[in-house]
Amino acid sequence: MFVTFPFILLQQTLIIMPKMTNAIQKTEVLKWTQELCRCLELQYRNYSLRYVMDNQNGTDKYLQERATKIENDEECIKFTITSGKKYHKVIQNDFRNGKYESAGVHAFVDKTTGEVYKPASWRAPAKHVRFDMRDQNQREYMYANCDWAGGYLYIR
Repeated sequence: MFVTFPFILLQQTLIIMPKMTNAIQKTEVLKWTQELCRCLELQYRNYSLRYVMDNQNGTDKYLQERATKIENDEECIKFTITSGKKYHKVIQNDFRNGKYESAGVHAFVDKTTGEVYKPASWRAPAKHVRFDMRDQNQREYMYANCDWAGGYLYIR
C-alpha cells in the first residue's frame, strides 16, 4: 500500500501539470498579444506625428490641430483583441464620425501556441506562421518592426 501511493500521487501530478502549463501559456500569449496591440498603437502615433511634422509649414491650421490630437492620443487608431475558439483576433479600429469603428483584422494569434498569422479574411488566418511569440528573439523583433499597416506580416 505504501508503494502504490507515491505512484498514484505522481500520476495525478503528471495529469495536472500539463493543464497548469497550458493555462499559464495561454495567459502569456494573451499578455504578448496585448503588448503587440500597444506597440502597434505607438508605431501609428509616431508615424502620424512624423508625417504631420514633415508636411507642416507652420501656417497650416489643420496640421497643427492634427498634431495636437495625435499628441493627446485623440482620434488615433486603436487595436483591440477579440478571442475566438482557437485564435485571438487583433482588430484595427479607426476613428470615424466621432467614434471608433472596426476597420479590419490586423492579425491572428493562436491562443495556445502564440503563433502569429497574417489574416486571409475576416474569419480566417493565412496558412503560414509569420512569428512565434514563444521565441523571445522573434517576439522582440516583431515588437520592434511591427507597423500599423501590417507590412511586417508579409513573408520575405
